[in-house]
Amino acid sequence: MSLRAHTYTATTSPPFLGKPFRFSPSPPSPNLAEKKHQAQLAAYKRDPTRAAAAIRHAALHPPASWSGAGQGRRLDSVLEEGINDDKLGKRRRRSSLDEFVDKGKKWGRRAKYLLYALGLYCFYVAIVQPYLAAEADDYASRTNTSAPSHITSARVHRRQMGHHQSSSSLPRAPLPPALYSQRSANHSIQNGYLKVDPQSTVHPIYQLIRDARAEWDEKVRRQSKTLKEAVEEYKRRYKRMPPKGFDKWWAYVCENNIPLPDEYDQIYHDILPFRALSPRDLSARSYAASQLPDTYVLRVKRGSIRTKALYSHEAIHGADERLEQQADLLRPIAKYLPDLEVVWSVHDTPRTVLGHDHRRELLEHVEEDEWLDADDEIDLTLRGWAAACPPRSAIKTHDSDVVPPSLPDTSLDQKTFISSHRTTMDICSHPDLVPLHGVLAGKNPQVESLTPIFTLSKTGLHADILGVPVEQWVDDIKDVPWDEKKFDQLLWRGSNTGIYHSTDTPWRGSHRTRLLKLANHQHEEDYAETEHIQVLPPPRGMKSGTAQKGMQSLKLADLNDRFMDLAFTGLPIQCSIEDGTCDELSREFAWSDTMSHEDALDYKYIIDVDGNAWSARFKRLLAAGSLVFKATIMPEWWTDRIQPWVHYVPIQMDYSDLYDTMVFFQGDPHSHSHGEPALARDIARAGQEWSKTSWRKEDMIAYMFRLYLEWGRLLAPKRSSMDFVYKEEMEMKREE
Repeated sequence: MSLRAHTYTATTSPPFLGKPFRFSPSPPSPNLAEKKHQAQLAAYKRDPTRAAAAIRHAALHPPASWSGAGQGRRLDSVLEEGINDDKLGKRRRRSSLDEFVDKGKKWGRRAKYLLYALGLYCFYVAIVQPYLAAEADDYASRTNTSAPSHITSARVHRRQMGHHQSSSSLPRAPLPPALYSQRSANHSIQNGYLKVDPQSTVHPIYQLIRDARAEWDEKVRRQSKTLKEAVEEYKRRYKRMPPKGFDKWWAYVCENNIPLPDEYDQIYHDILPFRALSPRDLSARSYAASQLPDTYVLRVKRGSIRTKALYSHEAIHGADERLEQQADLLRPIAKYLPDLEVVWSVHDTPRTVLGHDHRRELLEHVEEDEWLDADDEIDLTLRGWAAACPPRSAIKTHDSDVVPPSLPDTSLDQKTFISSHRTTMDICSHPDLVPLHGVLAGKNPQVESLTPIFTLSKTGLHADILGVPVEQWVDDIKDVPWDEKKFDQLLWRGSNTGIYHSTDTPWRGSHRTRLLKLANHQHEEDYAETEHIQVLPPPRGMKSGTAQKGMQSLKLADLNDRFMDLAFTGLPIQCSIEDGTCDELSREFAWSDTMSHEDALDYKYIIDVDGNAWSARFKRLLAAGSLVFKATIMPEWWTDRIQPWVHYVPIQMDYSDLYDTMVFFQGDPHSHSHGEPALARDIARAGQEWSKTSWRKEDMIAYMFRLYLEWGRLLAPKRSSMDFVYKEEMEMKREE
């Protein structure tokens, strides 16, 4: 939603091979003594008490024929006691070499059995177990269920990196055994993207899911469990003590079961440049920001909250709701906070772009523990997104006026998937994002001085302090189980926000416009028959060949018929009536009726795309239990607290991976076979659970609690007095 005037709207043991081999002497041959006892044996049968006594005697005293000298066979391994024992004089004391040879023979026999056992175990692990696992996976795919627990439980436990259990209480769909073979070539990871290896026989999305599961499980495992551990982790990451009141924040974490209590790096990076400003300078800048239009102020004084608004109620519809939402997050924790003042922007979009040289200067002052001179001059004549980036960044040599192609490049040599969503949001390293997103395209911003403004969204180029938006947040919604969802097409409905549409703006390259144009190519269009998309084979279709051999060129119109259900709703908005752009939008796109949230629950796949800034619907979509595809350049407060490919599917802003991803989950668009619907359901359920356990109101408050503690320390006249000091009596342990 926009608020601008024009925007309303377990390890398996090796198989047991039998009893261990033990040496035992050969039993003596029947002899005379045995014959003499036949009469006694007959008597024992008549008198059981005598038989029992004889058995006890035999157990305690072995027969003389086994131990007497000269009776039975002598064991070759028994050393001679002396020459007097060798009455024939033919034996002699064994030499050390003889002993060594005999021992070698004995160990050779044992080694033979050990090698035999090892060979059987290797055969089981390399051949039998993968075969059983593959059969289980095929069965799971055919029946849309997970593999039998007696096959998958040990496999999943053993194969997850780190060998620890999943952090989720939900079972995970199995991945193919070949993925864990050392001979399986991995696709390379470059700058946040997975680059497809044409010679690999493993679908790249399998690798992404495998690595994401391991990364998430390790992140959950290493989280602090006590206040002392949290303090030590804070010091390790940020090289300083936590802010005063950290124990109160930790108590809130423990009492409300807040997950991932160490993952607040976004706060650190947002606050870091402001540490170069003295408390006096920061207070002066904060006061100046509070006088800016389209802002509001939250003040905390001795636990009480005061507000002030500097926006027009008539011009910015919904601004009052935003003020109240932030005050609502503040109320439960205000009594634990120091006195502070926070200036919020009321708009969707961020405000401040900081020049790279100025940012570097600020960070150098922080590193040297010095304050920036308030009278230092700053070059504010620089313009453009590149001004916010380091000198050797890719954006410095990129043509920002390039027009995106009508279709994404889906050729095999250019085929990539997102591995690290945050890394791919780095605009300095990925300047191709500029013409693809309406927040960036056609803009030429001027750099500004560091201004303490809290906003609801930002890109990596902006210096605003990121807060927690509450728009469209829902605690829970009606649950439609995956198997009861009726449609397996990808759904999107929404308005044409994202950019202002006129002859003066590059609106055709904007993110929403391109997506709707791509997903609605139809057969009746003159050029539709010539438009093709290169897609990887379905994942189970790569078992017998490489990615290169299995590549398919499919008609875009056919793919859209099978996979896509995307449409603008209502009428064109954010467009110029005077220059005819509104009419052009009306003619060029099919406009649908608004779909209710209840009807959307029947779709298994939903894509979430940025609007004028961030998308406010992500929480609701996750809670719906559908598999959410997400395309964004906006890091949010939860970005470090969620895992792509575990809880949702990241999609590139050029949508070059969109059809490959649908084919991976749905299979061949014609036969509907060889896909991975079980993995789709797995990610959808994990995302739904994450939304219920990690995006509650308590989780949003915990983020703002920690952010306000950091901000209060910066505003304090003597910052060192606002450092936290750990005491053992403060200790609380977080529940697992």
